[in-house]
Amino acid sequence: MRLLFLSFLAKTLHETAMGLDLADQLREAGVESCFLIDSYSVDQLREAGYPHRVVHPGAGADLVTVVAGAIGDWRPDILVPSDFMGYWTSCHTAYRVDPWFIDAFDLPVVPLDCYDMGPGQRQVELLGRLTPIGDRIASMPRLRPVPSGRLTGALGDPAVPYRATTTLAPPSAAARDRVRRALGVSGATRLLMIPTLPWQETMLTRAGPASRELAARIPELVLHYLTRLPATIEFLVAGPDFGAFGRLPEGRLHRRPRYGAREYLDLLGAADAVLALSLPSFALERAVWADVSGVAVVNGFDLADDNGVERLHAAIGEPSPAVRSWLDAYPGPLPSYQTWPMRWNDLVRPTWNGNPFADTMAHAEILDEGSVSTALEAVLYDESVRTELAEARAGYRRALAALPATIEAFHQVASVHGLTF
Repeated sequence: MRLLFLSFLAKTLHETAMGLDLADQLREAGVESCFLIDSYSVDQLREAGYPHRVVHPGAGADLVTVVAGAIGDWRPDILVPSDFMGYWTSCHTAYRVDPWFIDAFDLPVVPLDCYDMGPGQRQVELLGRLTPIGDRIASMPRLRPVPSGRLTGALGDPAVPYRATTTLAPPSAAARDRVRRALGVSGATRLLMIPTLPWQETMLTRAGPASRELAARIPELVLHYLTRLPATIEFLVAGPDFGAFGRLPEGRLHRRPRYGAREYLDLLGAADAVLALSLPSFALERAVWADVSGVAVVNGFDLADDNGVERLHAAIGEPSPAVRSWLDAYPGPLPSYQTWPMRWNDLVRPTWNGNPFADTMAHAEILDEGSVSTALEAVLYDESVRTELAEARAGYRRALAALPATIEAFHQVASVHGLTF
């Protein structure tokens, strides 16, 4: 059997990494894989050793021709959008084509669905416009990588969960120390990793006004929180620094604006904790395997009207003076968000409700200075909290190990299309 993975999303490793993880697990059963990727992912494919072709965002509708050529040469049995939302987003924004142009090839489509996209209309912001996703995928046989998808689905849900990777494990103490020494981090120092992504930086200029402001201003508030943490904490900014993170204390800041997939895992494994400002988070997914504590910080309060302000005060009390000053300077009402800076609340919130993956990390509200500071210090210094989260991660890994073999999950989905291997 042959698969053609469609992973066009630019400036991110996540979507292609998921496809590679799946291809690796299926290869032992004789399944062959080829990838259509953005140029950002070329090094990933070269290292993994899979055949691949590069597509370019300037191609526009020529994407259809490129895909047709790859299908003609590779002759796949199944097309695999990896993941579906990354594929869907890149088709809309970078190539300006209908994502369902692949129907014309009359091939089975098995999407990777990270968001548990059940029935119901959802919409997300794309370059300043709210765009409906549609619910066609909800009825499609598909694969749900775990994490961050759910371990189990609703009755009748055709999405089949599978263990996203079988090869990652916590780094050895020697490997961890080697990376920390290369960074210049001493053994007694706590290292906090702050991952950011090039596409998030792109939103400073390409997003609609609301997301542009979030992209520019949230790092300034986070900088305030970080500079008030104990001086024994050092910071590793993996990705763009947004200006703000580049002003973290000199001598305690380590920058990795660019990195490969392997280096990313090494950096994460060397950290004592990771701070994620967006859900879903590749860093938090990998942190489960690397056995690193995570903190997810989002904004659950839409301050568009007095009701939102009242809910904020009821939940956290009066914001700190620094937060109050930041809010006063914010141009217009602050929106709630899950996927900074794009929000994507309709899509992401259902994925996290009741999801045991959420129990493997600490959570804080961005407007609650006390909760952010407390969560960060706890995952870095409080041994009871660190132990509790470590036990939660270990329990989650055991639950993942109990899932059926990935080849069985794939066979279940492929068999719906009458395919066997």
